[in-house]
Amino acid sequence: MQPPSKTGASQPFIVGIMVILALWLAALLIFASWFQGRYIQAYTQQTPQFLQASFSDHWFRQLSPLLPPKSGGSRVIQLWQPDCLCNRFARRHALSAMTVAKALNIEHITLIPRSAAHLQASLQSLNPDTRILILDHQQLPHWPASPTLLIEDPLARLVYFGPLGFGAFCSQSSSSIIDSQLNKLQGTPPRPFFNVIGKGCFCPWQ
Repeated sequence: MQPPSKTGASQPFIVGIMVILALWLAALLIFASWFQGRYIQAYTQQTPQFLQASFSDHWFRQLSPLLPPKSGGSRVIQLWQPDCLCNRFARRHALSAMTVAKALNIEHITLIPRSAAHLQASLQSLNPDTRILILDHQQLPHWPASPTLLIEDPLARLVYFGPLGFGAFCSQSSSSIIDSQLNKLQGTPPRPFFNVIGKGCFCPWQ
């Protein structure tokens, strides 16, 4: 009596591996489709009013009284929703902006929604280079997508408004437009740049 061939014994194992790989690939495609439909969108998809520079300027003037008095000449204001899945892709740019602001002695604050108030202390300990503040979203009628960053110059003008990066994974070069705008503040104040046209990973502000 001949023993069973190794080829015949291995066939069920190979079929099983192929089934597992097929299921994994299908799950990956379903997740990618869900992620793209849920998070990859135009920056102004939820609030097209921000396509108008005049609206963004007016919105910033409404926001300013809700913020603490400036401690210096210029200021960086970041809108950060802690539970937004897109944060992981924008974090590199967020950390870079904080590092550049600290080196240039520019005030950096991060606004989080009231719903994330319980995370304020832990976020502050993890991010000592920014001042984390809570802001109630009901204090203003419109909010841009998250994450968003604003730069205010010494004359209290809005010189940058927009996301930390564009693209599905906010991929940009290591030297971002935000870093460039911050460095320009040391000389002649830069021209306002409203960076609102493009697609990326964004969450609606809660």
